Amino acid sequence: MSPADLILTGERTLPGISRENYWFQRHLVAYERAETFAPGKRVIDIGCGEGYGPAMLARVADEVLGVDIAPEVVEHAEATYPAGNLSFRVMDVGSLEVDDSSFDLAVSFQVVEHLVDVSGYFDELSRVLRPGGIAMITTPNRLTISPGRTEPINPFHLREYTPDELAAELSSHFDDVALEGMYHARMLALNEKVGLVDFIKVYEMGPANPRRWAHRAMAPLVHTSDFRLTGGDISGCLDILATCRKAV
Repeated sequence: MSPADLILTGERTLPGISRENYWFQRHLVAYERAETFAPGKRVIDIGCGEGYGPAMLARVADEVLGVDIAPEVVEHAEATYPAGNLSFRVMDVGSLEVDDSSFDLAVSFQVVEHLVDVSGYFDELSRVLRPGGIAMITTPNRLTISPGRTEPINPFHLREYTPDELAAELSSHFDDVALEGMYHARMLALNEKVGLVDFIKVYEMGPANPRRWAHRAMAPLVHTSDFRLTGGDISGCLDILATCRKAV
């Protein structure tokens, strides 16, 4: 199998597609941060998608389990990323078929915005963690991805969150919650100033729009170093990264 066997619908990002590279690199930033927590740990990736993320974590973790609700995605991941310490299973993120307190690190990136039962999902993340375990969650910032809209711009998103809203949801499930915001850096920060490419609205642009073709030229050049993570006031961030610790 190859990434081309999975269809790019906007519900999940895929590697190896030049026009999708901005979103793929944006997702990789969170996995790079998670790698710093993963060495020697037992890790679960909840809503793992295509499988590139669990494969990254398996480079340093003792064991990684990737779970996704879509059987075709799990089949693809198993075929694409074989490794002795890496496995994939079909599961509902709201009803994980794993034991209590069985993982040191749970990551779940760009998932919560797709869910109906958010409280049950956070309960499951907490349940599968060992005491002192860490959950890492990302989601788009509603204030910047869908500004001024009552409905999410992405049709696959059921609810988007502000940093304050996400913190409030998480605080009832975890004992310690720290938020960081993802921002553009380097080339992408310069692009913000000159306004050459709009990476969010580009899919609404017709083929006659020159900014659509500027996107096609620029997207393959984007790298994780063109993003940065920082704390403090993150109301203007692109994505929210929450790092949550379960009580010992």
